[in-house]
Parts: sequence; C-alpha cells; structure tokens
Amino acid sequence: MTRRELLGGAAVGLAGLVCLALAVVTGAFAMDVARWDDTISEGDVGFRSSTEASWAPSTLLPDGASRTLLGLDDDLEFRDAIRSVRLARLDDRVVSDPTLALARNEAQARLEAIASGDGDRARRSRAAGLLGLIGLARLATETQERDVLLEYTISSFQRAIALDPDNAEAKLSLEVALQRGRSVQLAEAGGGKNPSPGGAGSRGAGAGEPGSGY
Repeated sequence: MTRRELLGGAAVGLAGLVCLALAVVTGAFAMDVARWDDTISEGDVGFRSSTEASWAPSTLLPDGASRTLLGLDDDLEFRDAIRSVRLARLDDRVVSDPTLALARNEAQARLEAIASGDGDRARRSRAAGLLGLIGLARLATETQERDVLLEYTISSFQRAIALDPDNAEAKLSLEVALQRGRSVQLAEAGGGKNPSPGGAGSRGAGAGEPGSGY
C-alpha cells in the first residue's frame, strides 16, 4: 500500500470519526432540548405551590452550553427574579425582619438588572412593574424618605408602561401609586412628616394593599 493510499485511508477514518462525534453531539443536544422543555414546564407548574421548584434539568451536554444555545438565559433569570419576589413577601407588613429586608433588596436588584437590560421589552416591562410593586410594599411599612420612595415607585410603573403600552397591570398599579401619593401628601400635611403606617393620615384610597397582578 502506497503512502498516498495510507493517507487517504486515514483521512476517511478521521472523517468518519468526526461525523460520528457530530451525530453523538446532535443526538445529545436533541435530548437536552426535550429535557429543558419538560423541566421548565414542570417547574412552572410546581412554582405555583412552592418556591422550591426547579427549572434546571440534568443535561447530557454541559448545562451552560445547552442553555445558551437554546437562548434560555433571559427566561431563567426572569423566573429566578419572580422567585425572589415571592420570597420577599410583599404583603407582609412586618418591618423588623432583617431576612425579609434582604429578600426584598435581592428581588429589587434582580428585577433592576432585567428592566435595565436589552432583552424582550415585554419581559423588561413586567420587571419594571414588579419594581413598582416592591415600592408600594415599602411605602406601606417604611417611614423615612417616603417622597423619594414614592417617586421611585411611580417612575417604575411609568417605565413599565413605556416599555410595553399594553401592560394593563402596570397602568392599574400606577393609579394605585398616584392615589397613595395623594394619601402620603395629605398625611404629611395633616400629621407631620413620616407618619407611622396605619396611623393618622394613612387612610384614603391609596392606603390599601398593593396590587398583586404580576
């Protein structure tokens, strides 16, 4: 057998190995696609009853590689942000729990990163709306710099509407924030600056619980 024949045989063998490797990777990727689809669907269902729900499957290819190839990073980051909002317990008026304060700070940081990013505008709008809901929750419990907090809350809802004019929940929440603003102004005018939550000056249309439509 000549040298040329030997080289030709080696090239054919190498090409066969490359094709086999590609077939294995392609098959693994197809299986990972199915696993991601199933796990995300199951995670969404499980999240309705538990914050322990997981959206991360066991994959054949490296987790980060398959997730990036499928373009799932933004979707999963948003789901993690929603989890952090639930853990922040926006309807809880207990202000002495440092764990709760940390949870709200974490949720706010995650949502701000999404709202300020360059991803899907509807998703960014939902994140901005959730930032507004965190602001409403803080207005119900915090007594310092309420005017600054109110401005931030209103601007968050306005930002959500600018990103997605069809975001009806942000529009409704904006009305609640504006009513809360009038209530805060009346409270500070009649009962002094920074009245305690639920005390004198906390009545009115904006004194109820923040919306929870997100």
